[in-house]
Amino acid sequence: MNTRIAYTILKKELLDTLRDKRTLLMMVGVPILLYPALTLLGFQVAMVHQSQLEADNSRVAIVADQPAPIEMCLSEVEKVTVIDVDDPKTALNELALDAYIVATGDLEQPLSQDDTIDLEIRYDTTEMRSLEALSRLEDAFRDWDWDLLRTRLKRVDLPESFVQPLRIQSINMAPPQKTTGSFLGMLLPLLLIVTIALGAFYPAVDLTAGEKERGTFETLLSTPVSKLEIITGKFLTVFLLSLCTGLLNLISMGLTFSVIFAQLKSTLPAEMEAVFDLPLMVFPALVLTLIPLTLLISAVMISVAVLARSFKEAQNYLTPLFLLLMLPAFASVSPGIRLTPLLQFTPIANVALLFKALMVGQADAEAVFVVILSTSLYAILALWGATWLFQREEIILSEEKGIPITLRRNAFTPRTTLTPGSATALYAFVLLAIFYLGTIAQQRNILLGLIMTEWGLIFAPTFFFLWFTRTRIRQSFHLFQASLLEWASVILLSPAVILLTMQIGLWNSKILPLPAGYEEAFGQLFAWGDTNAGLILLLFVVALSPAICEELLFRGALLSSFRRTRLPATVSILLVGLLFGLFHLSIHRLLPTAAMGVMLTWITWRTGSIFPSMLLHALSNSAAILIATRNCPALLNRWLELEHIEENGLPPGILSGALLVMVCGVTLLHYAHKRRK
Repeated sequence: MNTRIAYTILKKELLDTLRDKRTLLMMVGVPILLYPALTLLGFQVAMVHQSQLEADNSRVAIVADQPAPIEMCLSEVEKVTVIDVDDPKTALNELALDAYIVATGDLEQPLSQDDTIDLEIRYDTTEMRSLEALSRLEDAFRDWDWDLLRTRLKRVDLPESFVQPLRIQSINMAPPQKTTGSFLGMLLPLLLIVTIALGAFYPAVDLTAGEKERGTFETLLSTPVSKLEIITGKFLTVFLLSLCTGLLNLISMGLTFSVIFAQLKSTLPAEMEAVFDLPLMVFPALVLTLIPLTLLISAVMISVAVLARSFKEAQNYLTPLFLLLMLPAFASVSPGIRLTPLLQFTPIANVALLFKALMVGQADAEAVFVVILSTSLYAILALWGATWLFQREEIILSEEKGIPITLRRNAFTPRTTLTPGSATALYAFVLLAIFYLGTIAQQRNILLGLIMTEWGLIFAPTFFFLWFTRTRIRQSFHLFQASLLEWASVILLSPAVILLTMQIGLWNSKILPLPAGYEEAFGQLFAWGDTNAGLILLLFVVALSPAICEELLFRGALLSSFRRTRLPATVSILLVGLLFGLFHLSIHRLLPTAAMGVMLTWITWRTGSIFPSMLLHALSNSAAILIATRNCPALLNRWLELEHIEENGLPPGILSGALLVMVCGVTLLHYAHKRRK
């Protein structure tokens, strides 16, 4: 690659992009002008509103047969005005009243006889004036309660300590800077990730789909430059613009909060001033962490944008991606989530949690190094994917038409397999159908709900979609015969895959144990295995049906569509496996199901037939059912020591044997594939 050519493209793209008012607005206008203006204005408006709220009197009504004792109590309370209304409930709803007190029965007699009276404060939790009135009334009644108690103690000649055996005092030991850091640690990461993504959004769209729409991509490709030089120049443009946006936002937010905290310090006692000191020492680490994060987001943005054929289509692609990037960013504002060793390797969430940990002084150099390293590795993978996409002319110059808008079957062009876009749309439709319909059906009757899900929401839509789009069923579903050696390889692999998947599931359950609701649902399902007829029905519903229906969707329609993109085999296999794991709508089962999905996909890819993966899928689910229902042969139960395995995992001997058998099975299947060729 000629770096001078890449630099020339970078300089040209930067000049063109910086002439765009939208880019300048997102890069400069938002952080330098909008943040300080909105933050200071919002802060001052909130202060004015709070001051006005504290200055206003609370309007209170009393509903009681004998209101005199309550009126006497409230007469000495500042900023509480007792008013008469005919219907206090209506007055409260119409904001003519802030709260009202309800007391039933005689009040004088209980007070004179040292008895208890019941008071109700009724308020509106959605109105700040009503909440302020509640606070004032609670303080007033607390003081009245203590005065009555002192009077009664004095009457019987008892000290006040008689009713206060414990004096409890709560002392906040958090350092003042940690209080500020905790607040900023929840706010800054989310804002920074949002602004970095926004900074990459428009340049990524304009430099890819925008060029396609303007017809200048073909001109650029016709010049004597390599695609690697083009992608390098364009990617560096998006990266630099996004990084500048992130840095400007970080600086602007730091300066803005400095001004706000300085204003707060002037109104607080001297001992409280340290609470509003910015933790400036962590900002260099934040800047260092922004670089790999920006690399990752920029690479993902440009990879998705290049798939679009127009500016509008790219916006449609990147908007859900933008929202998807925000999900792990919300980890910073989630209470109780900390930067654990596992989360240090979780993309985007690791950076958000590192920001939060740095702000409160809970991150060490090792955590910073691991997060930067893992994020850099993800960024390299994303950049590799973007580079691969840019080198595919069928993607850069794609003019493939989508689904005909008439939705008439004869308008579809017959094709061998679904397009990746159509297959993804099918996957999304089935997933949504299961989420909205399948889960409800399973909650009402788990067994019938599973039957409906597998055959009505997975098999039927998949088969109908291929028929309606005039796609060849046999090629799409990989309905080809496997060789005897390939069958033998899969049969050899099966016990090893089942045992290793079981071990992954046991590890996963240690980190993410199943909630009680899941265990109860599984218990109801596996209760069918108490009888022979119930066990046969259970095997049909949970083992055979998914082996047919789910395999046709994943190892059939999805896998065959990804093959036509000429994606590397590894990428396609991992992608289908991940989608298979996500399909089960449970984070508690994501890892083992994704691992099984990867293995099933690899088998179909290697054999060219869906039938071996159906067999392994059925055997795996059958083994899970037999183990859960305690229907394994007695000899197998003793050999595996199932009770011990559930607590401690597979014994090292069994685990080593399973790994050895798996290696042999994979090697044999690889040999069978070469022999077929």
